[in-house]
Amino acid sequence: MRRSLAALLLFSIMVPAIAKDEFYLGPVFTPGKSESFEGGTSLRTDTGYGLNLGFQHDFNRQWQGGGEITWSNTDYRATVAPGTGNTNGPTEIRGTIESWTLRFFGTYNFTTTPLKPFVSAGMGWTYVDTNIPTGLPQNVCWWYPWYGYVCSAYVPTAATTRFSYNGALGLRYDFPGNTFVRGMVNLQWMDYGGASGADYWTQYRIDIGWRF
Repeated sequence: MRRSLAALLLFSIMVPAIAKDEFYLGPVFTPGKSESFEGGTSLRTDTGYGLNLGFQHDFNRQWQGGGEITWSNTDYRATVAPGTGNTNGPTEIRGTIESWTLRFFGTYNFTTTPLKPFVSAGMGWTYVDTNIPTGLPQNVCWWYPWYGYVCSAYVPTAATTRFSYNGALGLRYDFPGNTFVRGMVNLQWMDYGGASGADYWTQYRIDIGWRF
């Protein structure tokens, strides 16, 4: 009984010293890729650039969990195939895809040394705006906090929010003190639904973080 109480007391003292919270941010790079879709439409994206912000909690020296928000912009060129009954030829369009991802994840560090290889997996939601107009410009008004009543033209665009999930593999280094840096390769899947199903893209990340 005494040993159990002593072990419980020791654990209660050690947990606050081990468990810490972390905040990190860093750039996101998405290599370009080519895709083909139903009906003969094809798409080619350029390298995308973005920013990642995250927060995670250390449950112990190896397990972590948290949430993050990732924003990315990618230019693209698409060849749109005509539909049934459309006598026009294929049309080429250019634009920029903007995406936001909110995910919750878990991370496992393989070692407890300053240099840590790790794996991570998570799930959440991704908002994608193709910036392709879906209607005529509309005039909308709102009450702006500093300028009062404001009206402006707004063009509706093709956008969607879908379930997404990811898996990552990386390497982390903890500096003396409360800072760390890590690099990772992240695979992000998104469920488009319908005939398109799920698709994925690769992301390269460099995170700089602080422990507190």
